Amino acid sequence: MRTINFPFQTYSKTLTAASQAQPSQIVPNLGPLQGIFCVLTVALTGATASQASNSIASVIGLIQVLDQYGKVVLNLQGTDLGVINDILQPRGVRTTIPTITTDSAGAGTASWSFFLPATISAKDMPAQIIITFAAISSLQNASLASGGTPTVTLNLRGAYSTQTDQPTVRVNATNVPHAQGDNSLQSYLPSGEQVEALAFTTVAGDDTHLSYTTLIVGGALFLNQSPPSEFISNDTMLMQSGHLAAEYIVRVPVFVVDSTVVWNVNLATDSVIRIYSLSTVPQKRAS
Repeated sequence: MRTINFPFQTYSKTLTAASQAQPSQIVPNLGPLQGIFCVLTVALTGATASQASNSIASVIGLIQVLDQYGKVVLNLQGTDLGVINDILQPRGVRTTIPTITTDSAGAGTASWSFFLPATISAKDMPAQIIITFAAISSLQNASLASGGTPTVTLNLRGAYSTQTDQPTVRVNATNVPHAQGDNSLQSYLPSGEQVEALAFTTVAGDDTHLSYTTLIVGGALFLNQSPPSEFISNDTMLMQSGHLAAEYIVRVPVFVVDSTVVWNVNLATDSVIRIYSLSTVPQKRAS
């Protein structure tokens, strides 16, 4: 895609014991926005020595992008960013978010570049972005018992289209009620909008929680009791980096969410389900 990259904001924060919401920032109106290029760097001092942290994306508690009318364009936790970037990968290479491995003094650093698909039409610009940084504990785990003093730098650059306008794409991630057996999820899809991409996850690192999923649109079976093995097979064919356990990219035709949509996920064991969708308002075809 041909874009003009314009740097508009750099955050530099030291994490504390509590989350920190930052003031909203205007994304300059230089035309239709294709998305936001981001570079995240996290440095630790005084942490547990010679241990690995959680992924550095966990320092982002929440990223929200709103259009000029205050309507949500994007609403993600830092831990969602890997899934979103996997969905968007044009070469089928999954995103590996780095961790920090501290030295004998408890210091270390890591950086990650990622893309926020905040695609906003010219009529919906200018946008605004709101960042909330998580607490120090977001980096801690059983090995890294102390996060020490983490310093976070986040650089943002808007990618503006140099060609024609495009519809605003809205990105949502949400946890849904779940139970062992059948779970009906169609009511959690963006009603009336056109789904461009769809994925869901269960408990990270384990495919055994999912029995199968079925998706029906307008009476047509898009997925017919598809088990994990079907997603594994598709990922083997289409992803250079293969399948990531508990992450299911739903590769189906674009569809509009209406009363004909039926989506069921059957769980072998009770497990958290998180849905990811990229959608837009259905576009009228030129006659």
